[in-house]
Amino acid sequence: MKIGVIGAMEQEVTLLRDQIEGLQTLSRGGCEIYTGKLNGVDIALLKSGIGKVSSALGTTLLIEHCQPDIVINTGSAGGLDPKLKVGDIVVSEEVRYHDADLTAFGYEAGQMAQCPAAFIADDKLIALAEKCIQSLDLNAVRGLVCSGDAFINGSEPLARIRSTFPKVAAVEMEAAAIGHVCYQYNIPFVVVRAISDVADQESHISFDEFLVVAARESTRMVNAMLTELSKQ
Repeated sequence: MKIGVIGAMEQEVTLLRDQIEGLQTLSRGGCEIYTGKLNGVDIALLKSGIGKVSSALGTTLLIEHCQPDIVINTGSAGGLDPKLKVGDIVVSEEVRYHDADLTAFGYEAGQMAQCPAAFIADDKLIALAEKCIQSLDLNAVRGLVCSGDAFINGSEPLARIRSTFPKVAAVEMEAAAIGHVCYQYNIPFVVVRAISDVADQESHISFDEFLVVAARESTRMVNAMLTELSKQ
């Protein structure tokens, strides 16, 4: 089994990359893919770059060059569920675009043409993530993750997202695009991210301060999941 792991930024992949045995690097299209062994499994770790286009491009390159059996999206997110605080974990049940609007043509808010309204995470990977959350004794929320090409900072965009997607647990800038590509390729995926900020008017300050915390906790989760996958 080969595991694809995707993070957008250097800070989100560096702790994992440093642990890879037999590390090899493939650079394509502005993305970097690091391959080797981690916790006994074959891994292809993608640093995609920030945003939907970069992450879709990177995910496609990852799948075409490395043929992963599953994809785990890691990194940081802004928490919208009131139960989430910095360092907590969000696990996707589904991912949606919060900045796509084709409702004039009869689509749901966030739904792209000729696509489902949401891209559904794999049940087995969700269960695996929850098992690791329990073993690591982490606080976590499972639910909807919404993506868009904007850092959510301020009351107006927050109110819009919460009004349109009342069950949203967290927001970020890549997961829906990654889920979209995995859907197109029929590859199971899950998003497992740590909270770097509670999305509000000061979230940009919190993000800069707590990204290192989110990177550490999301890396712990991925390590635990890889260890469990090595037993299968």
